[in-house]
Amino acid sequence: MKKRVFYWISGSNVREPVVSNVVLETGVMVNILKAKMEPREGFLILELTGDEEQIEKSIEILKKFGEAEDIPKIIQKDDEKCIDCGACVVHCPVGALSVDEEFKILLDEDECIGCKNCAKICPVNAIKIFEI
Repeated sequence: MKKRVFYWISGSNVREPVVSNVVLETGVMVNILKAKMEPREGFLILELTGDEEQIEKSIEILKKFGEAEDIPKIIQKDDEKCIDCGACVVHCPVGALSVDEEFKILLDEDECIGCKNCAKICPVNAIKIFEI
């Protein structure tokens, strides 16, 4: 089972080895898809892989030091509305959006982490967010 979560951490907890503790205490595999850490706060987009019990325990540990929120969303691109301007491509933190040789915007739904950056920036609202 895989689960993606946004994780916010602030204050003195920024200096704690939270992700290491999650791995050691639960055995869950943690893939850090994106991270931005500052001296007083930070956020991570994590992909947790393990059984349901491991993942739930991992989220409990994360919540002791910050806030964790599921990313239960997928992005869909409306090819009829899309004008292939490329604004979304530069705002995708994981490269799920790209431009092909004909300058068409491509969306790799398997790579999408559901951050919603592309939907927020699209000038013609060609990208929609759906619950899964």
